[in-house]
Amino acid sequence: MKLPWLRRFMFVSSVSFACFSLAQVPSPHVLEHTTGLKRFDASHRLSGADSRSTVDIKQMHIGDNALASAISLYDQGAKLHHIAGSSRSDKVRLSFYQPYQNSRLEQRLALHFNKFNGFVTQINSVYTVESAYVGIKDVLKDVLVSAVAKYGEPISIADALKQTNLTQDDVPLSSFIKTLSPREDVKNDVIAFFEELRVSRSAKFVADDAGRALLHTGFNRCYVWQKDSYNEVLTLCFFPPNAANSANRGVELQLVDFAVQKKIAATEKIKNELSLSL
Repeated sequence: MKLPWLRRFMFVSSVSFACFSLAQVPSPHVLEHTTGLKRFDASHRLSGADSRSTVDIKQMHIGDNALASAISLYDQGAKLHHIAGSSRSDKVRLSFYQPYQNSRLEQRLALHFNKFNGFVTQINSVYTVESAYVGIKDVLKDVLVSAVAKYGEPISIADALKQTNLTQDDVPLSSFIKTLSPREDVKNDVIAFFEELRVSRSAKFVADDAGRALLHTGFNRCYVWQKDSYNEVLTLCFFPPNAANSANRGVELQLVDFAVQKKIAATEKIKNELSLSL
C-alpha cells in the first residue's frame, strides 16, 4: 500500500531535480542575441602571443573578441548605443555617462571589428558634453591629462625635429612621413594612416605650450603616441576650441595596431580558403 506514495515521491523528486538542473544552466547574455553580434562566438580568441595591442582604451585591445568586449563594457554599465549595418555590421558603439561640471559627459566607445571573424581592428573613443555652456576646452584639458597619466607623454616637437633632422620651429607632416621606419610588413599601412591625417598640404607639427608635438591639419589638431616605431599608434584629435562645431566634434582617442590588423586579416584569408576547399 506504500508503493503509490513512493512512486509519487520519486516523481516529485525527479521533477524538482530537473527544474533545479534547468535553473543552473546559464542564460545567454542579452548581447549574444543582438543582431550584428550574435553571429560571433564570445569565446573565440585570436591565437598567438602577439595577438592583441599593448595599448588599450577602457581595457579594450585591438585583437580582442568584439562580442566579448561589448559584453564586458555592457556589464560595466555602458549603454548599447549603435551597431552598424545589422548582420553585416563592422562596428558596435557603447556609451558611458558621468556628471561633469553641472552637466553630463558622454564617452562614446566604438569597437570596429572584422565582420567575418569578429576581432576588434580599431578603437575610437569620443568625449562630448551635453551642456552648450561647458566649453570643449575644459573637456580637452581633462582628457589630455588623463591620457598622459595612462599612456605617458605623446611625441614632443623635439622628437619630431630629431626624427626629421630639421632645425626649424615646426615639422611638415610630409617630411615626417618620409622618415617613418615601421616594420616592413606594415610599412604601407602606417604610411597610409598618416597620409589620411594629412588633409591639407600645409599639415605640420607645431609645439604646444608644454613642448608636445601638436599636428595642425585643416581644422583638426592631433597629439600622437606611438609604440614600436609607429607600428602601434594612438591619436588624440579635436577641433580648436574656437572653431565651428568643435563641441559636436568632441575629443577623440583613436587606437590602431597595424601588426595585429594584419594578423586578423590573415585569419580571414584562411577562413575563406577553407570554405572553398572541396
